[in-house]
Amino acid sequence: MYPIDRQKADPGKLAACETWPIFHRVLTASPLAIRETLCDIRNRFTKSTDPDTLGRLELVLAEVLNNVAEHAVPRHGGLAVKDSPTIHLSIVRTERGFVCAVTDDGISLPDKCLQPRNLPGFEDSELSESGFGWFLIQDLTQTLCYYREEQRNCLAFSVPLARAVRSS
Repeated sequence: MYPIDRQKADPGKLAACETWPIFHRVLTASPLAIRETLCDIRNRFTKSTDPDTLGRLELVLAEVLNNVAEHAVPRHGGLAVKDSPTIHLSIVRTERGFVCAVTDDGISLPDKCLQPRNLPGFEDSELSESGFGWFLIQDLTQTLCYYREEQRNCLAFSVPLARAVRSS
């Protein structure tokens, strides 16, 4: 998308941009940076969405971002071999909810993370925890998509408005 020249722009398009802003952050995968980013998201979108949808968005992003901070650092013998990954986060508010893209330069996401699963009885020795976070991410999002491009993980998903969830 190209920057908008405010002097030449169609006023209708400008209004749409101001109504549905794009949220973008580049952050280090650290607990403090993640917490600050989640607060910024709440501040940005609290007036343009209902509390249920915003809560689901925050929960999904907290799970995704904290997974990067906890699991995406390359390790050798239990020690980190490089600094914390850099995360790029973009969120667009649409009429139907939120569309999110998260990229990072950490290690690849294990294939099993995105396999459909049921909550009861899920066990996976490759995941350091129960995998409950990925169950939540899958349950609260739509159009979840992951791929690796060169040295970056790319995760995209949408979080529908609460009324869209109830009607489906």
